Amino acid sequence: MNSIESFSFIVTFLLGGVILVGSFIILVVLKSTSLKQSRYYLAIALLGLIQHLFTYLLFTTKLIWLWPHMLGVGYPLLYLIGPSFYLFVKSYGDSSFRLKAIDSFHILPFLTILVLLFPKYLGSIEEKREIIQYYYDILPGEGVQFSEWLQASLHLMLLFIYSVASLVFIYKKDKNNGVLLKRFGLLLVILAFIEILLQTGFLLTGVSAITTEIILSGFMSITVLLLGFWIVDIKQVLPMLEGKKYKTSPLSESQLQEIERQVHGFFSDDEKYLIPNLKIADMAKMIDIPSHHISQVLGEKMNSNFYDIVNQYRIGKAKEMLESGALQKISVQAIGEECGFSSKTSFYRAFKKITTMTPTQYVQKVT
Repeated sequence: MNSIESFSFIVTFLLGGVILVGSFIILVVLKSTSLKQSRYYLAIALLGLIQHLFTYLLFTTKLIWLWPHMLGVGYPLLYLIGPSFYLFVKSYGDSSFRLKAIDSFHILPFLTILVLLFPKYLGSIEEKREIIQYYYDILPGEGVQFSEWLQASLHLMLLFIYSVASLVFIYKKDKNNGVLLKRFGLLLVILAFIEILLQTGFLLTGVSAITTEIILSGFMSITVLLLGFWIVDIKQVLPMLEGKKYKTSPLSESQLQEIERQVHGFFSDDEKYLIPNLKIADMAKMIDIPSHHISQVLGEKMNSNFYDIVNQYRIGKAKEMLESGALQKISVQAIGEECGFSSKTSFYRAFKKITTMTPTQYVQKVT
């Protein structure tokens, strides 16, 4: 195997891996009750990115020649990434968010592209292979028309515009919070901007399609992995993975009720939930109950998971401190640390998730 074949194999392996990871992230997002309705918008945005990686995979492996009918099938989804992310940002942490008639405007680019491409979907294999060959044979310099550049970059321009709009919305709505959303927005702004520049450079210089797809897919893969790292909390995944075990659980109904009583007692007595970096294994050791039995009770009886219920009690304590005027004596970060949070960011995120307000906004409301 020569160096080119080795490099192609590595790229194919990485792309395939990222696609699998991204698909898993989408499933976790859809299962996440903490994201509520915003999870659907985020899942659509991620789906657009993942399907684009699949397109890259078809071109880098040249499988597109074997499956020409796959050409452009997922392309319209690219025009949903920006709008879906924008709606995710607007609905994140806002339980009162509802789509309005004017929001249908966001789907127009997707529908327009879908209608324009529909005749090509019905084309013959020969016609599609001609189009595929065209993308591999793009000429440099004067051989590239503005319409060709626009067609190649339009979805990136739309993503850039929506990502910037999302950042503006985040900063305008809440300058003190939304760290995670700011990361998302900034990442997509950078991705769209870099890919527009690269797309333009590749078209003008006539770089081969295989090289273009490899480099662009690399940036897209990094984006998906970073989004997945920020989105997926493995602590939320574990109860999902244990779901099948619950069906064959040896615990009787009375045993489940007794464990539930002890779980409530753990959180009610001595404020053990304030212990920093508290884990379900720590709780299991303290009350002498296997952690997977605790997870089962939390999921089946209390409709929650360990970290959500810990945060609920911690935020309850934080609310008591804020109502007593603690903010006049110590900082918000200090209050969060006293309530068991490891950072200001995690405190803000949990507080807004549970109360839909920042600590400062909560103080203004109750005083």
